[in-house]
Amino acid sequence: MVGDLVDLDRYPIADITCPEALAIVREGRQRLATDGVFTMPGFLHPAGLAAMEEEIDRLCRDGFRRLDHRNAFPTGMGEKTRVSLVCAGLDQMPCESPPQRLFMWDALTRFVSEVLERRPYYRNADAIASCMVSEYACGDELGWHFDTNDGAVTLMLRKAGSGGAFEYIPDIRHRPDLASIIDDLTAGRSSNVRELDVMAGTLTIFNGGRALHRVAPVLRAPSRRMLTLSYETEPGQGFSDEIHMRYFGRRQPLTPVPSRRNAAG
Repeated sequence: MVGDLVDLDRYPIADITCPEALAIVREGRQRLATDGVFTMPGFLHPAGLAAMEEEIDRLCRDGFRRLDHRNAFPTGMGEKTRVSLVCAGLDQMPCESPPQRLFMWDALTRFVSEVLERRPYYRNADAIASCMVSEYACGDELGWHFDTNDGAVTLMLRKAGSGGAFEYIPDIRHRPDLASIIDDLTAGRSSNVRELDVMAGTLTIFNGGRALHRVAPVLRAPSRRMLTLSYETEPGQGFSDEIHMRYFGRRQPLTPVPSRRNAAG
């Protein structure tokens, strides 16, 4: 159990069949359908956030810095966007560390499965990138992009002192005028950008496959820190060597990670 981390009184998702949990699932589905994002403020209680922060400090010190530009838009649209951040992977986390315990918690997998209505659902099996910490210091950012699919699950661990806002335009990937939207956005002319202001300890489920989004440049310390948890509809799925090299600087895990495959639904 993760009762020392998660506020199970506010979010009683350990038993997904209880009325309170089902109500949260219904709210999540509705928010994703209307806004493309579902936030759960205070998912970690203060003591849980403090325990998480202690481990995250070490992970960020030992993380890999990525700094480059990438093709983030459909072919022929827009320009390359900047990526600047530090990443640490699952293979750097002790087995019973708070981030890994949260990721390996079967009830969370079941909950995400129900909200996204994906059954069965599995934790991503990648020994490096399935559970990752990202840190954005002053000047860091994650430029505008689409995710490869919907249903990104993130946990805010610390807001930046200034800047570092999460900005997005929901449900536009298949718009016929996408090219002009991207041109306006990169030229600073877009009025459709939304900002998602979440506090530390907030769990977020986001339909990033359809929404253009970014982490804006961080302007002032402290750094912005986030945990990303990855799930799949097929067992045994992982990430490519290209992802490993770009975000972690290695193709193989530093240490073996125990296999704890589960299926939800």
